[in-house]
Amino acid sequence: MNRKSVKLKAIMVGLICITSMASCGKDVQRAEESDMSGGLSITEGTSENNEEQETEISTDTNSTAETTTQTSSAETIDGTSTTSTAKFTFVTGTRKSVNTSNPQTTKKPSGNNPSTTRTPSGNTPVATVTSPGTTIKVPTVSNTDAPSSQTTTVISQQSTQTTATTTSSVASVNLSYYEAEVLVGQTIRYPEVAETFIEIWTSSDKNVATVDAAGNITGVGEGNCIIKVTSASDSNMYAEVKVTVKKQQGIQQIDGFTYVNGILIANKTYSLPASYNPQGLMPDTYSAFQELVAGAANDGMNIYLSSGFRSYETQEQIYNNYVYYYGQETADTFSARPGYSEHQTGMAIDVNTIDDSFAGTPEAIWLEQHCTEYGFIIRYPQGKESITGYKYEPWHIRYVGKEVAQAVKDAASAAGDPCLTLEEYLGIDSYYH
Repeated sequence: MNRKSVKLKAIMVGLICITSMASCGKDVQRAEESDMSGGLSITEGTSENNEEQETEISTDTNSTAETTTQTSSAETIDGTSTTSTAKFTFVTGTRKSVNTSNPQTTKKPSGNNPSTTRTPSGNTPVATVTSPGTTIKVPTVSNTDAPSSQTTTVISQQSTQTTATTTSSVASVNLSYYEAEVLVGQTIRYPEVAETFIEIWTSSDKNVATVDAAGNITGVGEGNCIIKVTSASDSNMYAEVKVTVKKQQGIQQIDGFTYVNGILIANKTYSLPASYNPQGLMPDTYSAFQELVAGAANDGMNIYLSSGFRSYETQEQIYNNYVYYYGQETADTFSARPGYSEHQTGMAIDVNTIDDSFAGTPEAIWLEQHCTEYGFIIRYPQGKESITGYKYEPWHIRYVGKEVAQAVKDAASAAGDPCLTLEEYLGIDSYYH
C-alpha cells in the first residue's frame, strides 16, 4: 500500500514535470516565431525612395496605422508620403525635430486608408503672401506628388495678381474745375488740385492750348484739347480738363477778370477780384525775367527784381499809406488802388531803384531797348500819363509774351511813336469811374 502510494506520487510528479516542460517549450517557440516574423518583414519590405527613410515593423494593417501615428507623435515630416503593406510600413521625407512631450498633437489617419495622412478639416495650413498694401492668404498645396517649385509658382501668381489690383485701385484726383473756355492769347489760372503730390501738367495739343508747370492754361489757337495733371510717382493718378479755345471778340469779362484780345487787364478802368491771389509771380513771367536778367548781364547791365507780386491786402496798405502822406489825388498818380494794381496779376515787376533816380541810367536805357525781346513792355512810358493814368515809371515792366510785346513795338514803329501803351494798342482807357 505504501509502495503503491509512492509509485502513484512519483507518476503524478512526472506528469506535472512533463506538462510544465511542454508549456515552457511553447512560450519559447512563440518568441522565436515572433523574431522570425520580424526578420521576414524587414527582408520582404521594399522601398524605391533613396532619401532618408523611417522604418516601422508590423504584423497587420491595424498595427501599421497605430505605428505610423506613434512615429508622427515624435517627428513632423514635410511632404509626407506613407506606404503600407501587410508586413511593414515605411515613411519617406525630410524630418524635423519637434517637441514630443505633448501626446495630444498626435492624430490618427481618418477613414479606411491608413496609407494616406490627411490634415483635419477646418485647419488647412495657409501661406501668407504680401504685396504692396495688401495681404492675402493662399491655401498650401497638399498634393505630395507635386514638386515644391509648383507650390511656389502658385503663390507667385497670386502675389502678381494682387499687386496689379492694388496698383489700379488708386485715389481719384479732384480739381476745382474740369472744363474751361479760353480765348486765343488768354491765360487762365490753374485748376486747383485737392490732393497733395508732385504735379506734371501736359497738353494734348499745344497748337490749341499750352500749360505751364503750375497748371496755368494759355489759349493758342481755336479748337479743343485736354489738359492733364498726373502724379509724378503714379501715372495712374491723374485728372483731365477739357479746354475749348475761341477767337478773341474784343473785351471779355470772365469771373470778374477783364481780357482784351486775350490779355489780362488791370488798370484804373478794369479791376481784379479781391480774392485773386496767385501767391507770387506767374511761372512764365518769372522764367522770362530770369532770361532778361541773364541777357542784361551779358551786356554788362545789372537788372534785379525789387518788387513783384503784391496781394490785394498788401496793395491796400501801400495805397492807404500814400494817401495818408500825400493825399488821394497825388497818390493816384503813382499808386494803384487795391484791386486795380498790375502787381496783383503776378505779371508785373519793378526793377532796381523804384524812384525817379532810375530814369536815364544805363540799365533803364537797356531795359527800354531790349525788354520786348523777353516778352516785356514798359508799362507806363514817358509822355503817356494821360493815357495810362500814371506818371512815367521806367522801372515798371509788364509781361505780355514775346509775340504780343513785339506786336506792340511794331505798332509803335508803324505809328511813328517811340513807345505805345497797352491802352493804345488795345484801344481801351484807364481812369477811375
